[in-house]
Amino acid sequence: MKRMLTLICCCLLVVTITLTTAACTTSQTSASKSSAGYEKTITATRSEIWKAISGGGASSAAVAISDNGKIVYQEGFGMANRTEAIPVDSNTQFNVGSVSKMFVTMAVLKLCQEGKLDLDQPVTTYLPEFTMEDERYRQITVRMLLNHTSELGGTNRYAVMTTAPNPDFMGYFLENLTEAYLKGDPGIISIYCNDGFTLAQDLVEKVSGLSYSDYLSKNILTKAGMNNTSCYFKEDNTNVALYYKSDGNASDLEYVNSLGAGGIASNAQDLCKFGDAILAGKILDKQWVDESFTAQYGSQTVPTGTPKLSYGLGWDSVNDEAYQKLGVRLIYKSGDTNAYHAMLYLLPDQNITIALTFSGPVDTAAVTDVIAKNLLAEKGLITTETTETVPAAMPAPVPDNLIAYAGYYTLAGNILKIDYNQAAGEMNIYSNSDTGFTLVDKVNYDDDGYFYGTNNRLKLEENFGTKFLMEYTLTGVNGSIKATMIPPLSGNISPAQFVDKQWITINTLPDDIMTMAGSTWIMNEFPGYVLFGGGGYYLLNQLIDERTTVANLKYTRDTTEFKLVDEQGKTMLQVGSFKMINAVDVPLLENDEKITVGDQNECRKLPADGFIKPGEGRILVLSPSLVSIYDSLTNGSEGTAVTAGSYVVFIGNDGDAITYEY
Repeated sequence: MKRMLTLICCCLLVVTITLTTAACTTSQTSASKSSAGYEKTITATRSEIWKAISGGGASSAAVAISDNGKIVYQEGFGMANRTEAIPVDSNTQFNVGSVSKMFVTMAVLKLCQEGKLDLDQPVTTYLPEFTMEDERYRQITVRMLLNHTSELGGTNRYAVMTTAPNPDFMGYFLENLTEAYLKGDPGIISIYCNDGFTLAQDLVEKVSGLSYSDYLSKNILTKAGMNNTSCYFKEDNTNVALYYKSDGNASDLEYVNSLGAGGIASNAQDLCKFGDAILAGKILDKQWVDESFTAQYGSQTVPTGTPKLSYGLGWDSVNDEAYQKLGVRLIYKSGDTNAYHAMLYLLPDQNITIALTFSGPVDTAAVTDVIAKNLLAEKGLITTETTETVPAAMPAPVPDNLIAYAGYYTLAGNILKIDYNQAAGEMNIYSNSDTGFTLVDKVNYDDDGYFYGTNNRLKLEENFGTKFLMEYTLTGVNGSIKATMIPPLSGNISPAQFVDKQWITINTLPDDIMTMAGSTWIMNEFPGYVLFGGGGYYLLNQLIDERTTVANLKYTRDTTEFKLVDEQGKTMLQVGSFKMINAVDVPLLENDEKITVGDQNECRKLPADGFIKPGEGRILVLSPSLVSIYDSLTNGSEGTAVTAGSYVVFIGNDGDAITYEY
């Protein structure tokens, strides 16, 4: 059976450029007076941003640089709205994704500064309504929400991203947690976790007595002078950067309902003001700013040494190794959604802030690095960067002590297999697919203990009862976990009820961009485990009884439980908050059948080839192998050709009549 996991979501030239004091129609506009002395930086910035846009990925962008509390350069690139001929300017809003985490972090620390919260008190002290199936949740402290050590599953995907704000999201989120388990003991391992910041948002509202939006407006946005930042996009705002797909059509605006994790809309200028306000102590006293800038990662985050991402409170890293070598301290936070990408760099010792926003896919870290290093060089704060010399090492056979590391490893969404050609000094890395394991990389062992690839080094290490495949740059000493060995289980529990079944979500909300379809099955290599997913994405969970699985892979991001439940006289699969029907239980669509949605959506199998077109309501069409081929929410009302055996999900509210032509 071909297994396919479908995560369906809206993902991922006329140009006007706006300078600090001027606007024109080419990227060669001379800098304003406030930009004098930054000409090389501006030239490099424009070059990098236009490469990202002209390369066909990004639709538009904006950048701002602040030096000693003054914005010295800002510029917009591309059209925010091509149909309405609205260029990106200093007021254009972008979703800033996970840069939003710094707003909830500042809000929590503000409440700590006022004595209303204690970072090291359990979250349940302030949120008694927060409960989980796993009793260890009582050990989660406020600090653990902000430094990614809570061991919460990672990302609750249900209703998190919709085409309109969903006021019920927090209720869905807390309800999902009541049946959830932790990945491990809280406080030990830092694994990136959106859900901790969603919970922190609820904490801010409960302790302050204000809505999250009102709290931010009063205590952060006003103090920083941020006039174009809001929870969600500003209501009725026409100056929003749309993301234009490869077909030239604009995606629907995405609304991230987890405001604390990723739902803030802003722009580069306002993000610069935010960074400046943090550095200047306008939001928090220096004690609390310094606390956020202090490395806070869990003690078992990496097997040895310092992790490449040294989490602060909210910040992705407070000890960036590459900048340390330049004698510069960098504090940064990135943000990514399906359609938007953002970056905020703080150089506190130089009192510099750099902010970047994009619609469409881009490597914001690479672009911002070019900006920062050109700026530092132009100001004479670093010398021209030279290429570092890779430490000398000689090829060698794979030593005997590493043979025990051969086996199966996991990383987010995939499974790897490692074996060796020992005499040749080679390690082979295979990636799992629906048809088995395929060789994806071959790296060579050197006598310094590393396996060398083209642009990286890998190393096998063991600690805390876990074997790790670590990744390093060619010259760096701080590593990141590429994968961890899958711990063996006894396999005493029968997985028979999960074997080779296909599942389709039937509780998708009408405006939820994300829905799900996938398979459950087993692999003989992993007794005691069940897989959910397909098509290159695999969630590997431990069976705890014949109908229930939990995530036991402590170093894997974005895990969730899945289990079999009996509802409406059928056995269904529950994956987090998603309720899924077994494909064999889906009835054929009858001739001219009238569809009315009840408390769950309706799913039908199509009896013949043809063409289906929506009328009133939303339809989602999946191929017989559960590949998404059409969603009227994101693809419009034109309809699609279908083959016999395809599935259609009629999505609406209870009582909605969904019309269609077929």
